[in-house]
Amino acid sequence: MKRKTEKQIISLTNRSRNGKKYPVILGLVIALSLLNINTSLAQFQYGIKAGIGGTCQSELLQLADNNNIMLGYSLGFNTKYRLSDGFAIQSGLEYAQKGRKIDEANLDLTEKLHYLHLPVRAEFSAGEKAGFKNGQRIYFAAGPYVSYLIDADGKKDGANFDLKDNTKDFDLGLSLEIGFEFPVFTSNSLQLGLNYDMGFLNVYKNETDLNNKMAVLSLGFFF
Repeated sequence: MKRKTEKQIISLTNRSRNGKKYPVILGLVIALSLLNINTSLAQFQYGIKAGIGGTCQSELLQLADNNNIMLGYSLGFNTKYRLSDGFAIQSGLEYAQKGRKIDEANLDLTEKLHYLHLPVRAEFSAGEKAGFKNGQRIYFAAGPYVSYLIDADGKKDGANFDLKDNTKDFDLGLSLEIGFEFPVFTSNSLQLGLNYDMGFLNVYKNETDLNNKMAVLSLGFFF
């Protein structure tokens, strides 16, 4: 059916060379060709992803505060839309636990912030051109993220307390990922990555210069 339609358009083009319809039909032929190219290059993938690592809170643009790192993790659904062999758009919706832990002589404090996390990253990758074989590739991705706070709680000197009223509802920042992808089974793939989030907004309502930072080792499975 597709070849028949293209032949009909070409036939109309030949019969309209001396008419006013020629530029319009020629434009349709070019647009159809471009559509065929984009469709063949584009590939949509979806999957699940989990990560575990360290999270803390520090000043803006500071990579981390080594004195208040706590264990954090993430889990959720991810999507990827590949536009070419070396470029794709990543996104997804994840649960991410961030926060801080202070363990000093006169203070034992743990604060856990629970977010719905939405990153949107541009992914650049290299496969056979970088010497990899059998569909393997190395990739780097970067882009913004937005997170919505669903809960926050803390523990100070053994006593639990609610932290949500003192925590801002949204977080915004930069999300980075570097990793390695390799195919499994027939049409699936695994991704082993290192993710880092740097928050740009103050976390708490009554404290300044405290921004979320999180680095996790992640494993993703794409269908």
